[in-house]
Amino acid sequence: MIGANVSAFSIGKAVGRGGGGPKSWQYSGTSFDIGSQDSIPRGMAWDGTYFYVIGDSTNRIYKYNSSGVYTGNSFSVLDNTRGITFNGTYLWTVSENFLKATQYTTSGSATGSTFLFGSVVTQPSGLTWDGTHLWILSKNKKKAFKYTNTGTYTGDSFSVASQDTTPEGITWDGTYFWVVGRSSDSVHQYTSAGSYTGLSFSVRAIESNPTGITWDGSDIWITGYTTDTAYKYSLLPTP
Repeated sequence: MIGANVSAFSIGKAVGRGGGGPKSWQYSGTSFDIGSQDSIPRGMAWDGTYFYVIGDSTNRIYKYNSSGVYTGNSFSVLDNTRGITFNGTYLWTVSENFLKATQYTTSGSATGSTFLFGSVVTQPSGLTWDGTHLWILSKNKKKAFKYTNTGTYTGDSFSVASQDTTPEGITWDGTYFWVVGRSSDSVHQYTSAGSYTGLSFSVRAIESNPTGITWDGSDIWITGYTTDTAYKYSLLPTP
């Protein structure tokens, strides 16, 4: 169940939207446990109703309701699946072992749609959908690569190397990309064209090995394998 175990918070560099003074990205105090299902959580996705979290030690995707309660539903995926995203209808995942993207229904049935990306991307670490295209994050190349929904590389990419040398997860909020990395234990924001905006916030005080990130429509969720927990970060008044 969701916890409120606030022991510290992380202040970002954001200037708040709207009135009421400056705001920054901070740990909200809301979290939920993943470790009861898997001790090495990786990527995370939100479909508007449920969260989906990759369990690396079990090679399964686990489904949680909006309150962070495990639904009891999970499904098997390829070894070393590193990223997951929702495209409005289906889930997509990427596997490091097979260098392959696979599409699933939200109930966990493979649709038969797959594509290989190894000629461009190696060591995939994250995946997101921007409304029209898939973006695969590569840990060793330190870049995000843009693909069509049918698996064709568009030739577009952007680098995150100047902000983090171990990028682990990527998400899209409708306007910006957000990338979480383990060398900085921070989240960095990028424009739709892939330019770093200068906005970032640290998650180190809460999770020192962040591996997954997703946007739920208003807040950012981070997973990691130090605490095996999902944490919600919100744009809150700066203390």
